[in-house]
Amino acid sequence: MKIGEFAERNHVTTKLLRHYDEIGLLTPSDKDPVTGYRSYSQEQGHKLNWILVLKSLDFSLIRIKELLDGPIDRTMFIDQLVCKRIEITSALNEQIQKKIAIDRLIAMVEKEGFKMNKNIDLQQTGFADVHEIKKNMPNMEMFLEAAASIAAQNSGDERISVFRFDISHFKQVNDEYGFDVGDQVIVACFRMIESNVGKHLTRATIGRAAGDEFIVFARASKDLAAQTAQGIIEDMKHFDFSSIGCPKQMGCYIGGLVGPAGNGADLRQFIENSIEMLEHARKLGPNSFAIEALGG
Repeated sequence: MKIGEFAERNHVTTKLLRHYDEIGLLTPSDKDPVTGYRSYSQEQGHKLNWILVLKSLDFSLIRIKELLDGPIDRTMFIDQLVCKRIEITSALNEQIQKKIAIDRLIAMVEKEGFKMNKNIDLQQTGFADVHEIKKNMPNMEMFLEAAASIAAQNSGDERISVFRFDISHFKQVNDEYGFDVGDQVIVACFRMIESNVGKHLTRATIGRAAGDEFIVFARASKDLAAQTAQGIIEDMKHFDFSSIGCPKQMGCYIGGLVGPAGNGADLRQFIENSIEMLEHARKLGPNSFAIEALGG
């Protein structure tokens, strides 16, 4: 069918089809060598549909071409979709942080008016902000997907690490000071973990395992994992918890494992085995970490 008819049937413009032809993304089934008129088969509508779907999910045209050219490996294709979902979730979390900052700025200006001669601090969080941040922390499902993506990109000689963070005597905070203060403590600890992971680890993901427990997965040696854990502990020691309504100075335990990159089937077990190292850290007392390197 002619380009105009094909465009109308598939709800696109002829200009778009010409562009896709020029970049080799969707070439016509036939092109008249004299007039240059393009013709398309009905079956090509299926490929165009896939192009439009992936484009709507923010895949670049270059990446779409790589994905759709030649035989498509199902596992590889799913991995690419998972990576895109993680990317979108990360961007969403960043936008949530900006929304919280904007809400805080609106409330500040409504209360105090606009004052050019006053410094403002948008990092201060109120209880409503804390609840939204806590709600949008990556859960274990998101964490495991991100960890699998990181592990899949690993070369055989690299090390992977996982460590768990637990707040010492956290139940007492909820019991004595209330759940709102407990949420403040959880968010403050999450930010300390996030800060140190960003500072020391280049390929890592953070998840909330349960309650007051967080988990980090990264491509990292034992030294890097230990350096990150020590950084978190130092931040915990120097953080003024009374500034967020918690008179009790909080501590933490960190336990983890470092090992060679394995296959996907071993990943979940590797992560589960880190629970034992957290128990070792608890035996050492608050603000302690225990990280063990496995052979291989």
